[in-house]
Amino acid sequence: MRIAVGCIGHETNTFSPVATTIDNFKNGSYHRGDEIISAFRGTRTITGGFLDVAEQLNLQPVPLLWAFATPSGMVEQAAYQTLKAEFLTLLQNAEKLDGVLLDLHGAMVTDELEDAEGDLIQTVREIVGETWIVTTLDLHANITAKMAEHSDVIIGFDTYPHVDCYERGFEAGQLLFGMNQGKIQPTMAYRQLPLLTAPPAQCTMKPPMTDVINALHALETESGVVTATLSMGFPFADITDAGVSVLVTTNGDMALAEARADQFAADIWEMREQFTFNLHTVEDAIEISNHTEGNPIVLADGADNPGGGGPCDGTTILQKFIDADVQDAVIAVIADPESVAQAVEAGVGNGVQLNVGGKTDTQHGYPVALTGLVKTLSDGRFIHKGPMGRGTTGNMGRAAVVQVGGIEVILTERRIQPYDAQVLRSVGIEPTERKLIALKSAVHFRADYTPIAHQILDVDTPGIHSPNLFSYHYQKLRHPIYPLDPTVRYSKTEST
Repeated sequence: MRIAVGCIGHETNTFSPVATTIDNFKNGSYHRGDEIISAFRGTRTITGGFLDVAEQLNLQPVPLLWAFATPSGMVEQAAYQTLKAEFLTLLQNAEKLDGVLLDLHGAMVTDELEDAEGDLIQTVREIVGETWIVTTLDLHANITAKMAEHSDVIIGFDTYPHVDCYERGFEAGQLLFGMNQGKIQPTMAYRQLPLLTAPPAQCTMKPPMTDVINALHALETESGVVTATLSMGFPFADITDAGVSVLVTTNGDMALAEARADQFAADIWEMREQFTFNLHTVEDAIEISNHTEGNPIVLADGADNPGGGGPCDGTTILQKFIDADVQDAVIAVIADPESVAQAVEAGVGNGVQLNVGGKTDTQHGYPVALTGLVKTLSDGRFIHKGPMGRGTTGNMGRAAVVQVGGIEVILTERRIQPYDAQVLRSVGIEPTERKLIALKSAVHFRADYTPIAHQILDVDTPGIHSPNLFSYHYQKLRHPIYPLDPTVRYSKTEST
């Protein structure tokens, strides 16, 4: 069996002013043909899981194009069209296929298309006809009716932090095998809820999401059910279809799929008030650390999370740390190529005067003038050793650690979400030996940091990835939708 596999992926924050260009894809994760197999074999990724099951079941991968850019603002339509044309040309030139695995994200928006993935899946369908298409999506996917219509099966992540990517890729390969063997005739029901949720509430390592995912897994054990997906959506895309959705796939029983999707969606709706959370001011977090024994205390700076489109050069916490003269603290990370270049020029062990961060916009803070000591310089490359993406190579660009009083600031050339503790260790900082660690991450860091953190605090900082959904001026989002419209009602007739 010959299975085509590929990706055009992006998580688009439409509130970001920074456009996503073709260079952002080609300088991100970009692989063609057999490069895909070399890049992902042996990794804990979707494609890594598929490659392993393909080897076990004697499936032949037909690698096309795999392109993913770091989350940022809207993708330029010309960039998407270039990648799409390349992808489709490779698909058309492939010999007879028995299936297609689309390793997508589900929240890509161009300056002309709200639903880029739906457009891609539809075009792939037009080329391959009745050949099976299985699409894998992120837990933050804004799943649309078009995506569901043109995919035979959609499989979403069950975890946030995303530590089940490998398992979902493995599952996709197994389903494609079973579908080609005639053992599975997928029938999929799709439901969309009028519900937005913010990242901290979506974390599957704590209630209510632990209970929700347990119920999802119980549903998947029912006779006749093949797979089920709950997507919590990406609320930082101002599009019509942003928000929560449910998919249930059965083996040839559409009535069962519809009934189970209706019930599960209704159960999620009844829980809507539970998707709330508390944020701490930075000042409160500092005060808590001053009266707490144990290391480290981690501050989640989700509003400037580059994993959701943040510029990664926000300075709110850095400035407040300096003002409070905190000791034994780390800021990870501030993307500032100019400051990195100055630190490199100064050299390790020498003083340097910098204007750090705040260079993308002022929403995330202003540049901070500081005099510090260059402690470490690095090429910025490291291997992920935590649960997310284990085995893959991280690349921060050149990196520098600058000491300012009791604060170590990790400066990087590239925007990266520091969810793996190897970010710190690769530049000589052992996180368990620090008191305060501020991470530009909303949830992903919890996979690696929860076992070593004494305490984790979500802090209230300004930015385009703020979990305060009331801080955004939505223009295209459908209404009514909860919690922005608290009196909204939901019924299954409104969700299809």
